Amino acid sequence: MGAGWELGAAAGRSLLLCAALLVAGCALGLRLGRGRAAADRGVLAWLCYDALVHFALEGPFVYLSFVGNIADSEGLIASLCISYRLPCACVNYMAGG
Repeated sequence: MGAGWELGAAAGRSLLLCAALLVAGCALGLRLGRGRAAADRGVLAWLCYDALVHFALEGPFVYLSFVGNIADSEGLIASLCISYRLPCACVNYMAGG
């Protein structure tokens, strides 16, 4: 594959974070769902994963939106946006008014 398919360090960290959240969410959901049917444990695992994603990935984005902007941040979410050296849709939207 060409050079355009290479993942940057920030994208790799993001994928590792999502994989860790998936493992943690599944483990938590299966632990909390002991004694339930398989479908209930699967749904509970998905809900735990979804809650972890909201807190870990979307929470910092909302916080940065209130106290500053993503273009000036040094965090993981900002590095995903800036690492491709293309203007992020969120930065373009905020700059446009």
